[in-house]
Amino acid sequence: MILDILAVLFFVLSFSLILWIIVERRRDVLHGLSKRGMKQSDLYRQNAENCMLMAEAAQGKRAYNRYKLMELAWLALAEEQDWLDGEGSTVAPPLRRQKGNDVPVEPSPELGVGPL
Repeated sequence: MILDILAVLFFVLSFSLILWIIVERRRDVLHGLSKRGMKQSDLYRQNAENCMLMAEAAQGKRAYNRYKLMELAWLALAEEQDWLDGEGSTVAPPLRRQKGNDVPVEPSPELGVGPL
């Protein structure tokens, strides 16, 4: 009798645990969180920081350039992930220069591009 009750309790608790794991995983996937509670874009930025550190410690120009390119790629991926998650960009758009003019040009929402 007691073994039957314990068996039923075991199955109910294990089923509850499985449901809880599924719900937590779905929440993490929907909100872009990893196992440690970090956003995916933050993990990408950590990878970029690791590449930066590896570039500083690199032996030779080729290795340095490779790690710097990897750093830029991780940062671009982080920005893209932020955009996909519906967050605004944390980086200002780059300034462009007009042809034949040394005045920097900032993108303008009304005209597309305009002088500063």
